[in-house]
Amino acid sequence: MALRQFLRKGKQILAPATNFGQWYLATAKKHPFPTAFFTSGIKTSAADLIAQKVVEGKEEMDWTRHAAFVCFGFGYLGGMQYYLYNVKFVQWCGGITAQVGHVGVAPLKVFMDQAIHHPFMYFPAFYTVKSIVERQPHPLEHAYNKWRNEIWDSCKTLWCLWVPAQLLNFAVVPRYLRVPFAAGVSFAWCIILSTMQGKYDAEGSGSGDKELEGEQGAAAPA
Repeated sequence: MALRQFLRKGKQILAPATNFGQWYLATAKKHPFPTAFFTSGIKTSAADLIAQKVVEGKEEMDWTRHAAFVCFGFGYLGGMQYYLYNVKFVQWCGGITAQVGHVGVAPLKVFMDQAIHHPFMYFPAFYTVKSIVERQPHPLEHAYNKWRNEIWDSCKTLWCLWVPAQLLNFAVVPRYLRVPFAAGVSFAWCIILSTMQGKYDAEGSGSGDKELEGEQGAAAPA
């Protein structure tokens, strides 16, 4: 009797979360793009808030940094990434998928995502958005120098989390849930990325501006 009451009480407590999960799955299946768009943007905002206030323990929020993450979350993660995963990857790998199935083609998609997409599209886009939001005087040069200085350490950290996650994503997750699933894993990744950016910014590792100023100073006449 006590066990039955305990289970009934647990079900009542979990009912709101269960109902929300069912609603979310139904909405993602019916409206995949808007779901991915809003999930990615809200998730990125929440992740940066946690990174700044909980992980870094900041008393004052860096709202410029937060704005950069929000813009990137909505614009790139919710928009471009949806198109890439659900349209282009499907087109590019369609013939191979027909031959070997989703599990068989998953390693190829992970390679395309982690070795091509992230180093040469995702990170350049992120640094460019961040440089523009920060109103850097030379945003493209600043973004390029941050990419050059940070890409290797960023990719090593990225791969530890995303390679196993994307193998699972491309192999077994339904197409309409791929971006929401990626958004769930990305919540942890964005906390890591935001914390890393806070550290890099504090150290002046984006020393894109410093290098650029140095180059300009060296080129200037005495």
